Amino acid sequence: MDTRSILALSLGFNVVLALLIAMAVTENYMLAGKVSDLTNELKALKESLNITQAQLEYYRSISRQIEAGDGLGVLLASSTVNVVAVRIVKSNYGASYEGVVLKVRVDLRAGKGDIYVNTNPRIGIDLQSSVRTAVNVARRLVNVNVSRYDYIVYVIGEREVDVVDGPSAGLAITLAIISALEGKQLPSDVYMTGTINPDGSVGQVGGVLAKALAAAEHGAKLFLVPPGQSKDIIWEVREERTSISIVGYQVDIESYLRGRGYSDVRVVEVSSIDQALDLVYGS
Repeated sequence: MDTRSILALSLGFNVVLALLIAMAVTENYMLAGKVSDLTNELKALKESLNITQAQLEYYRSISRQIEAGDGLGVLLASSTVNVVAVRIVKSNYGASYEGVVLKVRVDLRAGKGDIYVNTNPRIGIDLQSSVRTAVNVARRLVNVNVSRYDYIVYVIGEREVDVVDGPSAGLAITLAIISALEGKQLPSDVYMTGTINPDGSVGQVGGVLAKALAAAEHGAKLFLVPPGQSKDIIWEVREERTSISIVGYQVDIESYLRGRGYSDVRVVEVSSIDQALDLVYGS
């Protein structure tokens, strides 16, 4: 091999070596970047975990305070309301709603407008925003300084359950707060569903038929629903020789309940908190 060939071969080898070194440096730089990113993510996760643990301990301490009554103001008034929510039940054909009846008790204690929610047993429901809106609506309707109370909301169920529509308890909680502020008690055979808006209007919810059936099974005589929701859709699975289809048809909820043997349940649409109060206390 002559000198020229050796030089060409050496040059080619150096080029390949330089490329390999460049690739190794680039890969090392990328790996260092990934390590840095992962380190930052881990740090963020640790900080998030610390915050979550601190929040969890805070809510545990609040729950212990509520259960023991320690550190809370004097109990001034209380009211209980029936709340109907739904949970999702999965099947071979998809998912459907099942009604869940809960008791919600609102205690008013001397305080400064704080809101606490306690569940027993564990119930997956978010009521914080609904209670805040309910307090604001009550402030408009009741001639009382509502900011001098703390609001302790107890959600009581028959078993542990995850419900999917916490905001639908807004109407019921508003009525319970107003009842407590006015020294009244809601009738035990009144059930309701509906969100509450800041202007006192009632908003629509899901799973009304399932809620109505659960309320009827628990002795409801009056079931309040949002405007336009005294009717609902029933979905029926039809199996044929070669196919399965799901067909929906509309039913009047009150008529449906009568067909199930609950002939003394009235289903009434309400568009506002004022209308709901008139129906519950007007007679």
